[in-house]
Amino acid sequence: MRAVLVIIVVLLTGAVQAQEWPTFQHDSQRTGYSDYFAPNTNEIAWTFEGNGVLSSPAVDNYKVFVGSSDGYLYAINVFNGGELWKFNAEDEVSSPTFAGGRVYFGSHDNSVYCLRADNGKMIWSYLTRGPIHSSPAVVNNTVYIASADNYVYAINATTGQLIWEKNLGSKITSSPAVDDNRIFVGTWSGTVYALRRGDGLVVWSRKLDNHAIISSPTIADGRIYIGSGNGQLYALDEATGEELWTFETGGRIDSSPASANGLIYFGSDDSSVYALRGENGELRWSYATEGPVKSSPAVADAMVFIASQDGYFYALDAQNGDIIWKHHVGRTGVSSPAVAYGKVFVKTGDWRLYCFGSWGSVPGGNTWKGVVYLITAVILFFAIRWLARLKPLKHGRVRKTRY
Repeated sequence: MRAVLVIIVVLLTGAVQAQEWPTFQHDSQRTGYSDYFAPNTNEIAWTFEGNGVLSSPAVDNYKVFVGSSDGYLYAINVFNGGELWKFNAEDEVSSPTFAGGRVYFGSHDNSVYCLRADNGKMIWSYLTRGPIHSSPAVVNNTVYIASADNYVYAINATTGQLIWEKNLGSKITSSPAVDDNRIFVGTWSGTVYALRRGDGLVVWSRKLDNHAIISSPTIADGRIYIGSGNGQLYALDEATGEELWTFETGGRIDSSPASANGLIYFGSDDSSVYALRGENGELRWSYATEGPVKSSPAVADAMVFIASQDGYFYALDAQNGDIIWKHHVGRTGVSSPAVAYGKVFVKTGDWRLYCFGSWGSVPGGNTWKGVVYLITAVILFFAIRWLARLKPLKHGRVRKTRY
């Protein structure tokens, strides 16, 4: 009986995890892709009113985590948009990352923070030399994050102790991408770096031009995709940094690419959204909006979700670029959407976070989907408690700096 219950718990846990969007662009490779469902209408489930410009959201553990220019990180109930807790970092907060029951993020107060996800209490903080704009990647108990002080940092995710730091000689505001044994990041000098995960050693570097790189790198199919201020999207060989192809747009590219099913999606300041073939950069389709597209796309359920400075949030067909739905949300800046639990979450220029979709919009087309999600969560909760009674868990000691 116990073995059967363990199997059920594992299956339920896997099903729940498949729905999550735990970091900027979904994962440590920054693919911007989820294989879960997404809403096919612009129905609004709820909105959350913040007190400042909001970051890109992370969604996990049935919570939406979002940073704000008012210095707070907010945890929001994924079902109704209610505030669960908030943490004051004193200055603007970058896009957060959820991992292992904790939330990690950087702030313009020069610090990296680690909080408990359930109540927002701080576990540790690490002081860097400059403000942090990028979102951390958390892999194998290590936090990788870049700062405007020119450094990339590797920090122990449990203790907050520095593992290594690397000065790349130029400001960094894009988020690092991590794959296998390497970290990839772009700098304001127009250079892309590949660093060794263990010690930060530069494996290769590729100078693209003299324009600042705001776009974060995306790793897919052995290639690194990244946009530049010169209006070009670059594909580099992941192993060597060799330039494989480029695609030129009519404006700078601050948007971070997304990769799904062999296609690369991104926006440009020329007001268009693009889909290219990843292997050769051939244009598959483009969609013209009425304003610069600085937001990064999220791809799920054969749809591309992206915001434009024309004030609209778009859902486009991933294969041909046809519009499926759109909604006026106001100017969104560079904040990017997240797709989780059959919903799309995106912030707006008026300090508001939108949750698009309803339980009925999830495939199956009935309002009982929400009940199913809740029942699944309840079963998982009580199953884990039952297993804990059979064999008490041994907990290690965690150093706490502030509760």
